[in-house]
Amino acid sequence: MQPIIHKAAIALDLNPTSVGISPGDRALLSLNSDTTISVFVERPSRLPFGLGKPRVVLVGTLGARATDILSPALERKADFRVRIIEVEPAHISRTGRASMYVSVWGNPADIVRPKEARAIFTRSRINDPVPPQDDS
Repeated sequence: MQPIIHKAAIALDLNPTSVGISPGDRALLSLNSDTTISVFVERPSRLPFGLGKPRVVLVGTLGARATDILSPALERKADFRVRIIEVEPAHISRTGRASMYVSVWGNPADIVRPKEARAIFTRSRINDPVPPQDDS
């Protein structure tokens, strides 16, 4: 695996510190029908002794540039390793809003779009047979 995106910002739908997201946590990507990519984080169950199923929480969506890079590979169900690399709480940031960034690792061959096959020679009228003419 090689780095595909070193640092991509997420448009947050919730406060990451309230959910307990920290750097190093694993994230999941999902391609939506409106061509956006949602970012999910799996959180452990809150029940005692680890009982119950972990819950998947929607954190937000990736930006347009990251979506353009990753969408062809997500359509083909490529495997990625996505990790949270930075979480900035609202009380520390200059803008007063929380921010979060992810890193995406995978196979670079998965993100390359297939090229269109182009003909070497263009079709011309020189090689076409002459249509028969009616003498009527």
